[in-house]
Amino acid sequence: MKPLPPAVPADAARTENKGRGGLFARARNPFWLAPMAGITDVVFRRLMDEMQAGVLVSELVSAKGLLFNSAKTRKMTEVHANPGAPVGVQLFGESAEDIIAAAQGLCRETVAFIDINLGCPVKKVVKKGSGAALMRDPGYLEKYLSRIRQNIDHPLTVKMRTGWSDEELTIHECVEAADRAGCEWVAIHGRTRAQGYEGRADWDLIADVARKAQIPIIGNGDIRSARQAKDRLAETGVDAVMIGRGALRNPWLFRECLGEDTAERSPFTLLCRYQELLAGCYDTRNTLLRVRKFATWLAFGYPGAAAFRRGLFETHSLAVVMRLADEFFRQAAHLPAPRFEDSEAFMMGGHG
Repeated sequence: MKPLPPAVPADAARTENKGRGGLFARARNPFWLAPMAGITDVVFRRLMDEMQAGVLVSELVSAKGLLFNSAKTRKMTEVHANPGAPVGVQLFGESAEDIIAAAQGLCRETVAFIDINLGCPVKKVVKKGSGAALMRDPGYLEKYLSRIRQNIDHPLTVKMRTGWSDEELTIHECVEAADRAGCEWVAIHGRTRAQGYEGRADWDLIADVARKAQIPIIGNGDIRSARQAKDRLAETGVDAVMIGRGALRNPWLFRECLGEDTAERSPFTLLCRYQELLAGCYDTRNTLLRVRKFATWLAFGYPGAAAFRRGLFETHSLAVVMRLADEFFRQAAHLPAPRFEDSEAFMMGGHG
């Protein structure tokens, strides 16, 4: 493997003008892993750390789940040893006190920051007043975030949408609220809550926010290639970009953003690495479930991918899954890597 090029440095002047406690300056590069529910667990984050993602964020974690000391929820906040990029835990909850208590139980030595989810569109989350529902009242949001910021030791960040709907585009007011509350940055998924994951992310609106904001703005939405990521960064004025579903189809995407040649990449070798990391963290059943999903993402777009996927989900043997994957990727080795086209629907759901 060729040595990595130097990490893309943060813009020092921009960081000095817009940053606060130096958290933004700690980012390894401006290409970050977006939080994805059920996906960005400790193992996937470690793999993306190895792929050179600039910042890593956990999947959506319930503050109440942590307070109830749920073992499953606690596992979601684990951080791998010696991360090369800052790792944050994304919390959600309608009560600032719950967020504060949950954050106080997370080790500052491993968790670099607390990220508050203001984007989840799922009904069971918003009906309780958390997720995207918090964007409906920017005045209350400022008080909510200020209380959290004043009572935790970790740096505080937020991830939000552009608003509740096209009729309630509160993004400018909510960014100002986060800034006044003392947040380190705002990540923006360029869709409203009403859109869910339909339509296109509104990067023009993200760019408008970035021009006016006094706080670092991280853009997110529909980034499917290294070229798109670099173009968004250069053309919109955002301080970094977050990549979600694009990294599932192409886990080498962060390396490509940094200019590394990944032409010789091996999906099966990467799948073996993922299995190795999973085996050190999960039992056989959970390792099998995650390996099957990852293998189908890697295969998406290759001829015969649908039949391959059916075969994987018809077996309950990890050894058979790995054998089928080895055979599939050997047969596809002569083919160019599939392109993730803008018109393709892929993983049209989630919590961000």
